[in-house]
Amino acid sequence: MALPRGLGLLLLLALGGPGAAITIPPEYGLHELLQPPELTEQPPEQLVVFPSDDVVLKCAATGNPPVQYRWTREDQPFIPGEHPGVTVAPGKGTLVINASLARRLQGRYRCFAANALGTALSLEARVIAENTPQWPKEKVMPVEVEEGDPVVLACDPPKSAVPPKIYWLNSRIVHIAQDARVSMGQDGFLYFANALAGDSHSDYICHAHYLGPRTIIQKEPLDLRVAPSNSVQSRRPRLVVPQNPQPPHVALRGGTLVLECIAEGLPTPVVRWQRLNGPLPRGRASLENFNKTLRLRAVEEADDGEYECVAENSQGQARHSHLVTVEAAPYWVRRPQSGVFGPGETARLDCLVEGKPRPRVAWRLNGVPIEEAPGAGRWAVREGALVLSRLEPNDTLVAQCEAHNRHGRLLANAFVYVVELPVKILTPDETLYTVVENQTVFLHCRAFGAPAPTVEWLTPGLEPALQDDRAFVFTNGTLRLGPAARGDGGPFTCRAHNAHSNASVVAHLDVKAATWIEVPPQSVTAKKGETVTFRCVAAFDPGLAPRGLEWRWDGRLLRETADSDKYSLTGDTLTVAGVDYADQGTFSCRAWTLLDAVEAEAQLRVVGRPGPVRDLQVLEVGERQVRLTWTPGDEHNSPVEKFVVEEEEGIFTPGRFVERLTVPGEQPWAPLTLSPYGRYRFRVLAANAYGRGEPSAPSAPISTPPAAPERNPGGVKGEGNETNNLVITWQPLAPGEWNAAEVRYRVQWRALEPALGRWREETVGGPPVVVGGTPTFSPYEIRVQAVNDAGKGPEPPIIVGYSGEDLPLVYPENVGVEILNSTSVRVRWSLAGGPRDLRGHLRGFRVLYWREGWVGERARRQAPPAPPGGHPRVLTVPGEASGVLLGGLRPWSRYRLQVVVFNGRGDGPPSDEIRFDTPEGVPGPPEELHVERVGETTLALEWKRPQHPNGILTGFLLQYRQVNQTEGGLPYEISFPAGTLNTTLGRLAPRGRYRFALRALTRLGPGPALLRQGSLLPEPVLPVLGSVVVGEVGEDFTVLHWTLAHPQANIEFEVQYMSKTTAEEPWRTSGRANSSLGLYRLGDLRPGTSYRVQFVGRNHSGERVAFWESEVQTNGTLVPSPAGGFATEGWFIGFVSAVVLLLLLLLILCFIKRSKGGKYSVKDKEDTQVDSEARPMKDETFGEYSDGEEKASGSSGRSLGAAGAALGSDDSLAGYGGSADVQFNEDGSFIGQYSGARGTAAGSSGPASPSAAPPLD
Repeated sequence: MALPRGLGLLLLLALGGPGAAITIPPEYGLHELLQPPELTEQPPEQLVVFPSDDVVLKCAATGNPPVQYRWTREDQPFIPGEHPGVTVAPGKGTLVINASLARRLQGRYRCFAANALGTALSLEARVIAENTPQWPKEKVMPVEVEEGDPVVLACDPPKSAVPPKIYWLNSRIVHIAQDARVSMGQDGFLYFANALAGDSHSDYICHAHYLGPRTIIQKEPLDLRVAPSNSVQSRRPRLVVPQNPQPPHVALRGGTLVLECIAEGLPTPVVRWQRLNGPLPRGRASLENFNKTLRLRAVEEADDGEYECVAENSQGQARHSHLVTVEAAPYWVRRPQSGVFGPGETARLDCLVEGKPRPRVAWRLNGVPIEEAPGAGRWAVREGALVLSRLEPNDTLVAQCEAHNRHGRLLANAFVYVVELPVKILTPDETLYTVVENQTVFLHCRAFGAPAPTVEWLTPGLEPALQDDRAFVFTNGTLRLGPAARGDGGPFTCRAHNAHSNASVVAHLDVKAATWIEVPPQSVTAKKGETVTFRCVAAFDPGLAPRGLEWRWDGRLLRETADSDKYSLTGDTLTVAGVDYADQGTFSCRAWTLLDAVEAEAQLRVVGRPGPVRDLQVLEVGERQVRLTWTPGDEHNSPVEKFVVEEEEGIFTPGRFVERLTVPGEQPWAPLTLSPYGRYRFRVLAANAYGRGEPSAPSAPISTPPAAPERNPGGVKGEGNETNNLVITWQPLAPGEWNAAEVRYRVQWRALEPALGRWREETVGGPPVVVGGTPTFSPYEIRVQAVNDAGKGPEPPIIVGYSGEDLPLVYPENVGVEILNSTSVRVRWSLAGGPRDLRGHLRGFRVLYWREGWVGERARRQAPPAPPGGHPRVLTVPGEASGVLLGGLRPWSRYRLQVVVFNGRGDGPPSDEIRFDTPEGVPGPPEELHVERVGETTLALEWKRPQHPNGILTGFLLQYRQVNQTEGGLPYEISFPAGTLNTTLGRLAPRGRYRFALRALTRLGPGPALLRQGSLLPEPVLPVLGSVVVGEVGEDFTVLHWTLAHPQANIEFEVQYMSKTTAEEPWRTSGRANSSLGLYRLGDLRPGTSYRVQFVGRNHSGERVAFWESEVQTNGTLVPSPAGGFATEGWFIGFVSAVVLLLLLLLILCFIKRSKGGKYSVKDKEDTQVDSEARPMKDETFGEYSDGEEKASGSSGRSLGAAGAALGSDDSLAGYGGSADVQFNEDGSFIGQYSGARGTAAGSSGPASPSAAPPLD
């Protein structure tokens, strides 16, 4: 047998108070349980029938044993068999009354359903029988009104328990058009606020639709006649509906309230509604019928109050207040519920009902009023609840709670079923519960019995579980234990018992280690586009499977996809590639098992340049002022530090935005002042710590009218480029400063000498303006003013310029030389003549000097005197100096010197010639020192005299020591007379290496040392090469390849090169190469240039010797040198070079002699000094002398033309000023920094300015 209808599936035990019910679970396996009756169908509270309708009152119920039905009419038993035409539906209690008996048997009916366990009671049904509605015959009179009058057309359909729906149509079955002037009220009448002539019709027909009998009836047509009138007058509104006085409206809770206001008047009134004690309920109030009806749905008790309608037109208004009272039919607060109880228990049936007015509540037991029911000592009504105490098995019954007020009734049936059942535990025995530590575990023990059994839990030690503060037993028998510990595992016993029986089961508890995160992910702040990696290391109990680690972003599970490499999950790491601002959020890793899960979170914050600003607007546009406003864009997690306003001028520079100004990041606006005659657009971009963002969209263009120039051109100058003109120049205004379509320049000038002249002017489009016929170097006042079509610029300032210069007529006088030391002299002079003789601005002086040879050289060699002329070395002294320190001279040399003054045009005549000799100095280093091994303990040394003896040589000093000796030890010293150029050193350490320092001596002491190393090692130190070829050539490099003649040890050597096109260029070292590599890249060459290349190593004696030499071009052509040819020997090349230089010197001297007393051109090269004053060698330093010393023949002509550091310069020395001496060091360079202007006077009639002089050859 199926379980009784309405019984639940959950077990409810011992709820703690009287009336607790139990529900028999299906697992209990009870198949023969009886069931009290429960109604499944009931008749309606009201049933309206018409002559053709049978009366059908439904009634059905379930129950075991089967249910028996009976009916009452007007509270009296009603037996269907006693009334022919009345039947009961088979298997149910449904009552059917034939239509012919309906009018006679109308009244109140109630159904009773009963079996051995009790009786259920239905609602009371009221049966009403009506005839089919018909409209009574009536005589309809025409309705006659004047135009503008109000009209009401009545309907008055027949009354019915179910009100009909009303429609107004014409004879063509077309609805009468309704609007604010013509509308139908809730009563079905048709109201005209004011009649129009067009309203005249004879077929206004009211139709009534009755839903019950499915019938539509119509009234006789109404004839409305509106007489036109020429005296229609406006009138204020008057309410037609409702009619005063009116009782308060009663609205039922949960129902619908309809309030109506219909007004007449001319013009047609407009109706509005308001609630006087609060706002209209939102969402539940609506206006209908052209605002004439207020409908309030789902009425609540709070809707009590006054609702006012106001009808108004141009003539006035009319008001009406509707007083609304909300009442309620009975409704359930707590409905009585059926229940199953055990013997001895107490049943409580709650019946709590509300309503307005307050409902009356009555109880029945099995359909009998409680006052008349048996067992009055064991039941009681308390606070609306029925309490049945000390239940017995035969106390099963059905109770009814019925409540009613004037608005309706409520009825509820609830049974009390008393049963006696043995204890049975429904939870399976030997159930295993697995939990992780620190979690709460629930051990279930679902027990059932009647009376309800008591449940007790025992621990694995057979102790009551409730002795542990962590344990709690629920009313359904479940044991809660938490937080669980690893030692809590084992068998737990559940025992259930009541007064009649008992049962027990065992639950096994296994406690695992909790999952935890050892290394949580760390929050990251990253720039847009970077790759971010999160790491999360989790630990699991080894006995828990399956398990895993998953990543989420803002709660969304992340997975790798084949079509995207955005996310990469590898082991315990998550990599997010190319992060963007949309990627920021919370990234969480979740370590999970079937029993637990743990999460850790990290925040990703993406920073970058701010987004573009929005809503750029140009406001407060004035003639030349605007105000920009904008809305900042996204900051991208870095606050905006500033806003940059860019401007485009569309007339002169269209398409080019330039930065105009910046404003602080908290200021989203900027005022701008505009220039006249411009078409401007603006855009704004934001900047933060990560850079500038994208600019906004350009603003709408703004134009400004033309205006006179606001400024004049700058840089106005006046100077001549010829001796008889004045060239006026200036810096033209930028187009943005024109303030018009074009600009012109008003140029004015006048002479200052010999007397102030009159202003002359010329208006031109741009510089220059050339004024001809001017005196040489005369002052002029000049001013330049900008003008355009709108006016002139401001009054320009006056500047003074000068006409063209000419060569000076004056020369320095009183030139004198003071000998300071062997390499420096001080030159002094004075300037004669007046400023007019300068014929220009004084730019400075030039010291011209020639070296004529060594002191005493002429007497020794019986050489003729050096001819005048030649190329002098030039020292330029800017400004009004009266002397200069001339350094970098060679000791023990003969010099001659002249001084000239120069202006912007060129040099003046030279001063008288001064001759002087420099004193003797220390000599230069010996030119060569060769060391050669001649025995196991003997080295031979050979050297040459110094190229620059700088005096009379008195001898040589040789110092040497073994290389591996302590650096602080004193070297051996040997002195040699001046004529000795070689020596042999014996009794040296076998296989030892020695360092030699050779110095030349004069009366002033030793000169710098020439350093060499010698070795007594017998093995060769130079590689033996087979062939050398060029492998690759570029514009500035070449690659050399070589092969070894036979296998040999790796030897390091130097690669040197020198240009063939540059005279007397010394050998330069490119780098070091290894013989075993077989190649070397020679770089830093000049395109299209021929070079000599040599390999340099050290021989047995430690000397640096060249063992291969050739020529190469940067285009790759290799010119091999003939093997064994004497033309490639160093001594032959030096000899030929010396002969060529001597011949060149003789030619120069001849030329100088022929042109003696003539002028020289300062376009000639300014010579440079190469010698440096010799420094005595200090033994403690044992310093080295560079092998890059200048090698020359030693002749006076060679020295005269030697290249080196510049002695003279055309750079200005104006920074030193005055007549104070200007200091120079030995190589002719300034002591200290200087700066000045260079310039060349165009069109000069004299020699060119030294500032334009080409470099020396």
